[in-house]
Amino acid sequence: MTKTYRTVPAEEILSGFSRERRKKINVRAAELIAEEFALRELREAEELTQEDVARRLGGRQVYISRLEKRADMKLSTLREYVGALGGKLELVVSFPKGRRVRLSEIGGASTSDKPSRKRRLAAARKSDRKMDRRR
Repeated sequence: MTKTYRTVPAEEILSGFSRERRKKINVRAAELIAEEFALRELREAEELTQEDVARRLGGRQVYISRLEKRADMKLSTLREYVGALGGKLELVVSFPKGRRVRLSEIGGASTSDKPSRKRRLAAARKSDRKMDRRR
């Protein structure tokens, strides 16, 4: 014999939590929902049409339609699309133990205006050589 279970409304469960806890749950739920947006939903959330985005990218609406249906694309293409929506693409790597690392300089655009450590060291050596020649 199969046991039947009663569906418990979320409000019934949440009513047992403190106001602060319910607020945290709602914030986390919004984060999870935001993480699952498709490109089309992201565009619609910004109240933009495919034609609006196409104009901003200097292309045609049909290109945006195809782009939103793709399962795979270049990061530079995704960065341009997100930029046309007014956003900034950030890539984050999540590891099993909860550690998260933001990747920079991926897909053609640097997330930092600061020169790399290697370039700073090269510039310092060049400056030192100039100083040595003057002596």
